[in-house]
Amino acid sequence: MLAAILWGVVVGAVYGLYSGRLVVPDRFNPWAPLDVMAPPNLLTPYKLSRTRGNPVQCQAALAQTGMQYDMLPDRTTAAGCGFENAVRLKKAGVGIGAPLSLSCPMALSFFMWEKHALQGAAQQHFGQRVAAIDHLGSYACRNINRGEGASPDAPGGARSRHAIANALDIAGFTLENGRKITVLKDWSRAVDASAAAPQARFLNDAHAGACQFFNGVLGPDYNAVHRNHFHLETGGYSMCR
Repeated sequence: MLAAILWGVVVGAVYGLYSGRLVVPDRFNPWAPLDVMAPPNLLTPYKLSRTRGNPVQCQAALAQTGMQYDMLPDRTTAAGCGFENAVRLKKAGVGIGAPLSLSCPMALSFFMWEKHALQGAAQQHFGQRVAAIDHLGSYACRNINRGEGASPDAPGGARSRHAIANALDIAGFTLENGRKITVLKDWSRAVDASAAAPQARFLNDAHAGACQFFNGVLGPDYNAVHRNHFHLETGGYSMCR
């Protein structure tokens, strides 16, 4: 009997939310649009995933970020290569160097990570913000580089998420005071996190934060190919390595 009552309450609440009869703050409403500026909560991953999967919603959310970009025309450059619903990102909350070609889902996840994870990690460990990222590129028509001796351009290989502008490789960060932190030099998985250097703790937090906002995150612990960068991607399998 108790189970039936509880089930009825749950069903009633869900119906009330969906129909609009029950009014709750947007941040606690799973059907409300993603608010890119709101502090993340348990519903944020669901809202972000739903938004990335809808081109119109993705563009609307991206327009709220304050980043500067141009929409790119859909194009196919080769078999399995090209992009749809992509942007040429010119300016973000951190310096990015040359403009990046990213799918809307990637650009949106990048913003969410930078605002809600990366900067917090920098403030915690260094008392200052990240001023710029050092990246190894985004869009590139190539296959997955598995680091097994085969060329990533060998015929018949599986296409990388880079081939559809759904990936970005980040090699390091520059803080406001000019200090540089690189994945190659500063990455470490210390057993005792408190004993690790601040730059290693920062990189671990940046990596963990990325796992909240991207579908796939690969770092130095994954394989030798990633010893010098974080690979961030959307649209693929869930990975946090």
